[in-house]
Amino acid sequence: MNKISLIINTAAKDPALRGNNDFRSTPYSARYALLKDQILPKVCNAGFDEVIVCGVFEPGHKFRYVAMQPKRRDRRDALHQRDLGAAYATGDLLVFCHDDHMPGPGFVKGLRKLAGNLKWDLLVPKRVHGITGVELNNGKDTGYMGGHCLVMRRWLWAEVPWTSVDTEWWDVSMSRMWREAGGKIAWTDDITHVDMEVTVDES
Repeated sequence: MNKISLIINTAAKDPALRGNNDFRSTPYSARYALLKDQILPKVCNAGFDEVIVCGVFEPGHKFRYVAMQPKRRDRRDALHQRDLGAAYATGDLLVFCHDDHMPGPGFVKGLRKLAGNLKWDLLVPKRVHGITGVELNNGKDTGYMGGHCLVMRRWLWAEVPWTSVDTEWWDVSMSRMWREAGGKIAWTDDITHVDMEVTVDES
């Protein structure tokens, strides 16, 4: 049976990032409570073989905290956090997730059913609105992997780690590089991930 590691990248406890979030109406300061009080209690009891939180946060129960000091305090830090978290992970399947998203109900059970399908090396789950349940963009319509939450076979991450690029807008370029390395990218509605921070009016 494949071992499944969940790796959450975060800067939720970085005091320099407590103000407004350029990409959301919700201030970044609210993300610490979101991760601590809502996301982690659920994912730590969701059947993952291990949960790793990497970046600027704090130790806690049922997950491993790997501290990493900020480098640039922009979206590129997430790439370094994901690589460091993956280096500590022991899973065959690596689930990378931003700190404002959460694997949906039945994620692990569904992923185990999909693990033997050799038509994918990188799998992007359906992305849904945390309040309305409406389907959100996950890159499928334009053929790139949506980076909010995805599953990757370890060999592909080892071949092309996240820090292979140096850009804040890495979704498209990383998709191309993984394909060039022989990775097969697929999208599925059989498992979901939830945008936990989005407001009613945002999409």
